[in-house]
Amino acid sequence: MKTGKTCKESPSSLTSGPQCKFDITDCVPDQVVKYHGANPKTDGPNCANLALVMSKILPSLRYSTPEEMSFYMRPPLCRQVKDGEQKEPGDIGAIREILDGDISESHSFVYISDQIAYSKNGSEKTTPYQLQSLNKIFSSYQVPARAECRKNEIMDASASCGQAVAYFRCQSMEEYLSKTKNIPEKIRTAFNNLDSFENCLQTSEFNGKGLSKKALTNIQDTGKALLAYMEKAKSTGELSKLSKDERSFIIGSLQLRLQSIAEQMDSMVSDHYKGMSSALSEMINFSQSFDQAAEELSK
Repeated sequence: MKTGKTCKESPSSLTSGPQCKFDITDCVPDQVVKYHGANPKTDGPNCANLALVMSKILPSLRYSTPEEMSFYMRPPLCRQVKDGEQKEPGDIGAIREILDGDISESHSFVYISDQIAYSKNGSEKTTPYQLQSLNKIFSSYQVPARAECRKNEIMDASASCGQAVAYFRCQSMEEYLSKTKNIPEKIRTAFNNLDSFENCLQTSEFNGKGLSKKALTNIQDTGKALLAYMEKAKSTGELSKLSKDERSFIIGSLQLRLQSIAEQMDSMVSDHYKGMSSALSEMINFSQSFDQAAEELSK
């Protein structure tokens, strides 16, 4: 991974005994050092979100829908690692179910080497963030130990695998937004406000306490402002300076983030987090209204 760190063997990094152990603290991202072995105090945070956070597509740990994962694993942010191409630390591994010609998301992990990956095996609060062997992940998600099931790409020959892996390499959301010049300022503000709220959401997930009134007010205000802007854009054409692909990606990203945030908040309400029920209801309404506006703007 592009961490600015290097792994160098030193006498202090190796431990003796019946097993050989190597301290990799100095060569993995700070996120891995901080969260390896950690459990959130609520259901929701999952493997897909971890992969997106580690690729700097999303800012914070939470639940991500399968649709959000699939959406980002394509241009403009991500590209398929070609078969035969060298995988790099930080690439995303996506285990996908193949059934009657349909392909759907099953599990995601962060590739570190051909032996090690970083993963969260499930959205339950009982499953920690962990460095794991790739073989353990493949075994847990029933990826057959056959070449056609474990290539960089899912191909026609993978159809009989049931579960197969594909690898992706991504740029960050910040890189994309900085290079896309015609994004309206109110849309950029919405992205920034969602980032801030998701940081608060992550803190709440791990400390077991409800969100502050300020955080809940801010996300509600962001939802109202974003929805009002989308309604206005129908008649003013304010998004017309963006290409069709840019408009589709930006609107789709906001749309899927709102949906995933609402689902994470729903898990927290189910886990008896205080003061979130009314905010959740409003988030669901915002998400549904935004979906309608997005559909009209895409015509």
